[in-house]
Formats: sequence, C-alpha cells, structure tokens
Amino acid sequence: MRRKKIKVLIEYIYIYIGTLIASVGINGFLVPSNLAPGGATGLSILINYVTGIPVGTLIFVINIPLFLIGVKIFGKSYGAKTLAGISFISLNVELVKKVVPEIDKIIDFTNPGNILLGTLYGGLLMGIGLGTVIKAGGTTGGSDIISGILNKFFRIPIGQALIMIDSTVVLVAAYIFGAEKALYALINLYMTGVVINKMINGLGDAKMAYIVTSEVEKVRKIIVEDLGKTGNYYKAEALYSKNKRDVVTTVLRNREIFLLKELITAVDKEAFVVVSDVHEVLGRGYTFDTESTAKRKGK
Repeated sequence: MRRKKIKVLIEYIYIYIGTLIASVGINGFLVPSNLAPGGATGLSILINYVTGIPVGTLIFVINIPLFLIGVKIFGKSYGAKTLAGISFISLNVELVKKVVPEIDKIIDFTNPGNILLGTLYGGLLMGIGLGTVIKAGGTTGGSDIISGILNKFFRIPIGQALIMIDSTVVLVAAYIFGAEKALYALINLYMTGVVINKMINGLGDAKMAYIVTSEVEKVRKIIVEDLGKTGNYYKAEALYSKNKRDVVTTVLRNREIFLLKELITAVDKEAFVVVSDVHEVLGRGYTFDTESTAKRKGK
C-alpha cells in the first residue's frame, strides 16, 4: 500500500515537471513568436493575442468545461491526473512568466530569421514536457478530450479527430498571424508529436535484425562470439517456393548493426537481412551481457 502511494506521488511529480517544461516552451518560444500550434494551448495563444488575457488563465478556462464534459461522458475514472495536468500547466505558464519575466526575450523574434528557432525549440520543449506528462499517465486536456468525445459519438478515429482539431486552430492562426506563421506552427506541431513519440516509445537506440541464411552456424558465431549478443533461431517456409529456410533474429544497438551486416556479407552474400526499429528492450544479451548471466548461473 505504501509503495503504491509513493508510486502515485512520483507520477504526480512527473506530471508537474512535465507541465513546467512545457510552460517554458510556451512562454519562451511559442507566445513571443506568435505560434499557435493547435489544441487548447494554441487557442489560448490566439485569444491572448487578441484580448490580452493571460495564457495560463485561458488554458484553464478552456479546459475545465471540457474536463467536466469528459467526466460526465466517460465517468469519474476519466482521471484526477487529467485535472492535475490541466491545473499544473495553467499554473506553471503564469508562474514561469513571473519567476523569469524576461523569458520571452531569450530570442529576438523581431528578426524574422529567428522564428525557426522558436518553432523548433518550442516544439522540443513541448514534446519533452507533454511526453513526460503522458508517460506518468496524465494529460493536459484540450484536444485529447475533444477527440475522445468525437470518437465516442461520431466514430471518428482519435488520430483523425486530433488532426481536425489542431488544423482548425492553425487555420484560425493563419487568419490572425498570417499564413507564414501558420506554416511554422505546423512544423512546431509535427516536432512536438515526434518528440512525444520518442519520449513514450524510447529513443530507438535498438534494431531488430531478421536474417534469412543458409549459413546459420556462421551467423550464430558472429552474433554470439563476435558481437557478444544472443538471439533466436527458427525454421521458416518461403511463401512462393515453400522451401524451408533458416531464420535468425537478434536485437542490437544502432552502431552494432553496421558491423553485423559487414560480417554476414563476408560469410553469406545471399543472406536476406531485414532491420527494423525497436523502441524498448529488456533482458539478457542487451540490458546486461550474456557473460555476466553465465557467471551468476555458475555460482
């Protein structure tokens, strides 16, 4: 019970830290460069530009009704973490601005050439911040809530709903800030999405190699003896010829894949090798080496 409470507390701390990072991106890059990349944050930046109402206040005002609708539709299980995410980001956007009042002057956005810096670094910080929130099981509301509602009542896939919502905000931004800023906002939106995916799925420092070979023993020696890794071996049947082939699979780090391909080419020029990204790996031969495992077993 105590461990569970500590785990929940840590998750809320991560949600707070994530919203703090995102708030730096909003205040330091998005607001001063007039970029509205979609969602409640983008809409808040637009309204702030027209009315002068603080962005943090607007984020809260826009999100709370959406949150209450979400709770009514999806039930109380919709989550305290969503409410925490909305509250934290609203608070932190204003807090960061008060603690670092000159944050919007980090980059001179009167120089048109610097807009790209705001686009990229704003997207990077938003991605890291929101990715941290999502990994902790939270959300900052906005597009997530609306897309869930559209999915439930109109059967619109959540991915498509998110695109529709963000595109609408960007179109309004094009009208207010101009088409050029809207195009930069799309780049920022893409950058944020890429970083969020990397935060959730991992940096992809691993590759899965599928090797179809007639020299399975030589390939086994390359993987086990030369690279110090492990893997799996099985028989597969070709769809067209129905011939039986030997298939070896292994997971390596990016830098080891190049060496693997060179070594395999040296022993089997006709080997068929497929390499794909792997986002997370745990286990013997990757997160710890095979030798240490053997030693432990020997003991």
